[in-house]
Amino acid sequence: MSFVSQAACPTQDHQAHKAVVNPGHTAPSKLTIPRGRRRGRGWLILAASAGAAAVAGNVSAQTSAAPLDPAGCSKGTWEADRTWPGPWADLVSDCIALVAVRNHFKSIPANAGLEWNTPWKGTSVNPDGRKVLDLADNQLSGTIPSELGNLTNLQTLRLHDNDLSGAIPPELGNLTNLLNLDLGGNKLSGTIPSELGNLTNLQTLRLYDNDLSGAIPPELGNLTNLQRLHLGDNSLSGAIPPELGNLTNLRYLGLYGDGLSGAIPSELGNLTNLQSVNLGDNSLSGAIPPELGNLTRLLTLRLYGNELSGAIPSELGNLTNLQTLRLYDNSLSGAIPPELGNLTNLLNLRLYGNDLSGVIPPELGNLTRLLHLDLGGNKLSGAIPSELGNLTNLQTLFIQDNRLSGEIPDTLRVDRSFGFCNNQLTGTLPSHLHRTGYGGDIDVNDISSCWDGAFRDDDNNAHRRNIEQIAAWGITQGCDDQSRFCPTRTVTRAQMAAFLHRAVTRLYGRPDPAEEVQFTDVGPDVWYQSYAQWAAANGVMGTPGGAFNPQGAVTRADMAEMLVAAFDNLSASPEFQGLFSDVAGIPYATIRAMEGIYAAGVTTGCGTAPLRYCPAKEVTRAQMASFLVRAVNLASGDS
Repeated sequence: MSFVSQAACPTQDHQAHKAVVNPGHTAPSKLTIPRGRRRGRGWLILAASAGAAAVAGNVSAQTSAAPLDPAGCSKGTWEADRTWPGPWADLVSDCIALVAVRNHFKSIPANAGLEWNTPWKGTSVNPDGRKVLDLADNQLSGTIPSELGNLTNLQTLRLHDNDLSGAIPPELGNLTNLLNLDLGGNKLSGTIPSELGNLTNLQTLRLYDNDLSGAIPPELGNLTNLQRLHLGDNSLSGAIPPELGNLTNLRYLGLYGDGLSGAIPSELGNLTNLQSVNLGDNSLSGAIPPELGNLTRLLTLRLYGNELSGAIPSELGNLTNLQTLRLYDNSLSGAIPPELGNLTNLLNLRLYGNDLSGVIPPELGNLTRLLHLDLGGNKLSGAIPSELGNLTNLQTLFIQDNRLSGEIPDTLRVDRSFGFCNNQLTGTLPSHLHRTGYGGDIDVNDISSCWDGAFRDDDNNAHRRNIEQIAAWGITQGCDDQSRFCPTRTVTRAQMAAFLHRAVTRLYGRPDPAEEVQFTDVGPDVWYQSYAQWAAANGVMGTPGGAFNPQGAVTRADMAEMLVAAFDNLSASPEFQGLFSDVAGIPYATIRAMEGIYAAGVTTGCGTAPLRYCPAKEVTRAQMASFLVRAVNLASGDS
């Protein structure tokens, strides 16, 4: 596929071009505009003929929604960059298809304001010669045009992170040269077309975060070159096709949050190149296939939030490269296999919310790299093994809601938070676990006494531990009658100023009085006046036009900037890293702050594959608690 270059200016009269696209034509001299504009994630080549550039400033702007004439593809309306590979016949054919795509999108009123006066928007050729159409993150609305199926030489098609709706056109199955197809992060509905099984050269297929329904087509098992299959966060149903076991080049399999049911096919054990499997938050049932023990390159195995039953296969002990194992919130029974002690690279082991019984295997003490161990909410009995004291990197340990007995071993070390409650433990908490800053759940002097927490409305909240932690630190006093935290409410700027001031006070002592700042919207007697003064005077919060905007919502982007400004140990990334895929239009300084708190471990983003931050999303009070606890723990050396 050969491409024509983007026009130099949206106001340019494109009929000035008269370079006929046919073999033997000598293109006119060109004024080349440097590469540097970016639209979505695709670099655009900007070039125009010298003659057209000379008159561009003297013609009126074309109506943005006016359709382009496909006849211009053969008449030279859009100049060809003849350094790009491909026969001229393909150039004209591709041009005609792209005109249809452009006219389709521009006919939709929501897209009328988009700068798109040439069919070649978003086209490029990678250094390795691959032909790319990248219209990702362009705020496109409407359906996906079936004419895309005519771009038969295309090798990468990216339409992710738009506002596209309707069905996936089956005509995309004609793109047999396609290597990468990304339609994630839209509002697409209907079923996954079985015709996508024709794309046998495909290496990446991303359809995540849409409203797709129906079964996963077994024809996807034909995509034997596939390396990444990401169908998560849809409304799919039915069983996982055993034909996916044919995808022996697969490295990532993402089927989480889809509503899938039935058993996990044993054929997935054939995918020996897999590095990450995420089948969480479905309705999968039956046993975990022991064949998954064949996946010895696996780094991540997530099967949480299903209806899986039976024993944890001892064969999982073969996965010696595994770093994350999450089997929580299922109906697994029997003993924890001692073979899990072979997983010496493991960082996260979460088995809570099952029906596991027997003792905690002392072999888990071999997992010396472990950061997080959660065995709570089972039927485990016996003593806590002293060998767990070998886990010197442990940050969190949760073994509450079991039937454990005896004393807490004095060898145990936990750097951040623990849960021992609702067992049959006796004695006192080891003195080295008394330190301020821990998120514990039992009385120091009587470990048979459980602490119920400060608030009555956070018991089922995923951020409960951190909510209770900031209460214990005196950072929050709750809301309304102070017996409630109101975890789902959005954090206001006034509240955030108070939370940050109290956190900074806890870490570094009470700050010096701030120099007075004059606000247009903060009275002298409001409860947050001193906090607003401190935040504004110290650059923690901006005040454009002298307004503090106390009731304004705090977004995730705001939170990153505020944390970096407030905490001495946090800093923005020294240079733009390009980590997040959803930051179009966000200032670089803000993106660097987001990348900085990501690198520090304060946030893991809001989605993966691709990594997202969700900068515009408003922060709830519960989420704020987790942001703050991580930031404070980092600053106090507890992490």
